[in-house]
Amino acid sequence: MPPDFGVYQVIEQNLRYMGFEQVTLISPLFRYKTKDRIFNFIQKSLLGNKEYKKQLIDTYYSAEVTQALSRFAPKSIDYAIVIRPDKLDLKTIEKIHNTAHKVVAYQWDGLARFPKVFKVINHFQRFFVFDLEDYHRYRYQYPNLLPCTNFYFDMPEESVSVNENEVLYVGVYIKDRIQSLIRVVNALSQYDLTLNINLFYGRKTPPFFHPHITFFSKGLNYAQYLTLTKKATVLLDIKTVDHNGLSFRIFEAIKYQKKLITDNKSIKLYDFYHPNNFYVVENDLFEGLSDFLESDFIPLSEDIRQKYSFSNWVKNILEI
Repeated sequence: MPPDFGVYQVIEQNLRYMGFEQVTLISPLFRYKTKDRIFNFIQKSLLGNKEYKKQLIDTYYSAEVTQALSRFAPKSIDYAIVIRPDKLDLKTIEKIHNTAHKVVAYQWDGLARFPKVFKVINHFQRFFVFDLEDYHRYRYQYPNLLPCTNFYFDMPEESVSVNENEVLYVGVYIKDRIQSLIRVVNALSQYDLTLNINLFYGRKTPPFFHPHITFFSKGLNYAQYLTLTKKATVLLDIKTVDHNGLSFRIFEAIKYQKKLITDNKSIKLYDFYHPNNFYVVENDLFEGLSDFLESDFIPLSEDIRQKYSFSNWVKNILEI
């Protein structure tokens, strides 16, 4: 899986908590070499190939995964879960199948967002997608597609004190969702709330200024983000235009029993939805937001909460 924000480290911890004795997470981190920067400049600026960097990263990623798998004898691994299989070439995927008894794939992004994924779907017996619309759109073309949501990590954690009336958002800068974010933040700024709104942006100079939005370029991993999540009162979720799958924020709200504001209407289709707990922004209107902020959180049943835990997610996709 990709190394983004150290999510793989938390996955490894949770797998060990579940009782898996030998856990190997392969999550290569690409680092530019001088010649790579030069070639990327030539490809992008002179040849118009804006995808060269992604191609370079994916080539490196496949090579590193193949190298890591070479330590294992054929069929010496019980289970292999491939997250973001679009980043692997077919030769590497074949190597995974030769090494593990059972292999499943999970695309935790919309299929159309990374179209390379369509080249690898048929190379897995069970291929899980997190967007129900993707499942219904492609299930006849790809009979091995199965629906699956994201999850929350269910290993024990230290408790923290909650910051009263704090709204938290931490996300990557994605241009197509910025206007939605700004509209929601502007609406929330009219209330007596502490807005802790943070965007990851890889360059030193922020793309715009907003009094309630902070940009950061490094220094926050997923475990640290979860600590911020536990401290907040309300979580904010802004979806990308490329998919309608539920982000991790939804399931973090379930775990930590937080209220959540989102512009993802599909949340209403799920069994955990309750209007006291989840506020859906529709047509850029904010009707009923005051009532939502003042209403009590309605605890979910333990059965529903456990349904969306990482432990249950693993058991479901691996059929164990």
